Parts: sequence; C-alpha cells; structure tokens
Amino acid sequence: MIKDYLEKLGFNNKEKELYLTLTEIGVQPASVIAQKCGFDRVTTYKNLKKMADKGFVKTYYQNNIQCFGIETFENLKIHLNEKFNKYSELLEEFPMAEKILTSMKEREDLIPRLQIFQGEAGIKNFFRNLLEEAEKENVHQIRMLTSNTFEERLGDIPLSKFVKEFFTEIKKRKIDLEIFEATGTLIPEALHKTSFKDFDPNLLPAAKGTTSIFLAGYAVYIACYKSSQIGLKIKHSEMSQIFHFMFDILGKKK
Repeated sequence: MIKDYLEKLGFNNKEKELYLTLTEIGVQPASVIAQKCGFDRVTTYKNLKKMADKGFVKTYYQNNIQCFGIETFENLKIHLNEKFNKYSELLEEFPMAEKILTSMKEREDLIPRLQIFQGEAGIKNFFRNLLEEAEKENVHQIRMLTSNTFEERLGDIPLSKFVKEFFTEIKKRKIDLEIFEATGTLIPEALHKTSFKDFDPNLLPAAKGTTSIFLAGYAVYIACYKSSQIGLKIKHSEMSQIFHFMFDILGKKK
C-alpha cells in the first residue's frame, strides 16, 4: 500500500526503494544505502540528491561524510499541499488558457486540410472516409451533386461499383442523403433533385469525366472518374459554408 502511495506522489521505483530503506536504517552514507538496496553508488546518489532537492530526504554530515536520512514524514504532506495549491491556481487560470488555445486552433483551421485518394482502391477508401466523417461529426444528412450526361452514360463502369456498400451503410445508419443530378448531352444542362429512396447508383456512371461532390458537415469531398479515378477531401469550415449555401440555392430551384 505504501509503495502505491509513494508512486502516486511521483516517486519512481528506485526512489520508493530508497525512501523505504532510509525509513528502516536511518541516516546513512550513500554507499551503505546503495548496498542495502542493491543499487550502484552513482544511481543511488543521483536519486537521493533528487529526493533531497524536493525536500523528502535531508542531507547530513557525520565525520565529514555526506549522509542521507529522513527527518520527518511531514514533508510528504507539505509536498501535497504545494501540489494542491499549484493545481488550484492552474485550474483558476484554465478558462483563459482554453481561450488562447482555441484561438490558436482557429488560426490553424484557416488552412484547409487536404487528403487525396487515387485509383480504384483509393475511391473505395474515399467513400469509407466519407462515412467515417459523417459518423465522427454526428452528421444526419449528406448532400450530393453528381453529373450524368449522355457522354458519361457511354462509360461502362457504374457508380455502384464504388459506392454500393456506402449507400447500404448510410441507409442502415439512417443518414439522409440529399441528391442533385446534373444531366445533359455533352455537358450538364438541367438539374434534378432525387429522393434517396428512389435513387439507384446503378444508373449513374463513373467514367468519361463524371464528377461527384459530397458534403458532410465541414468536409467537402470531390470524386472524378475518367481513365483513372481520383478523390479529394477538403476539410475547412468557411469553404464548406459556401458549398452548403450552393446546395441551399439548388434546393430552392424548381
């Protein structure tokens, strides 16, 4: 029990042994203490000096020989009171420290955090990351804008190849999906809003230049499919607000 108590006070294993040994044998030179504990002299002296600096052990001189001993156990209580006062002061100062740290973090957040996903494996990881982001940020709705022109429909890779598990999982987790589909011949010319329950990813292509934008909280995901696939994640609060504004406008258009 006493070893656990000393450990909670900040004693390391050697300091615990030295302190308990000094309790039993009284004032002794470092050489005697080292022999009793089974430590080498250098290690013993260093730890005793450290304990003496903290006030746990007192230094004595007997016949011109430096010795160490414990004068009183009251120093343990003094140490606890000093710690208590120190942390009480720190606790009082915490609100100001928290404001400063928050301010520093906000400055760091001014720089967008970017993540790139490449290739078929990368795009699959892109959708896994999107799902993880929605779960981590407790997002209840993911917003999606995707292109589906005639030229893109000539592609032979359906979007479902990459996102089948993703759409199954968000349905299971009861995350709403707001879907906008830009259609046309060679370029997007019209916009359609589709309900999640009527949405079929098998009908959307993932080739010939298809681009899809997903918005989950503060994170913007952009996926492009052509001869190769590439995805980009941008996490930035101000930038995501612009995309949320864009989706709000799209939702008002008939």
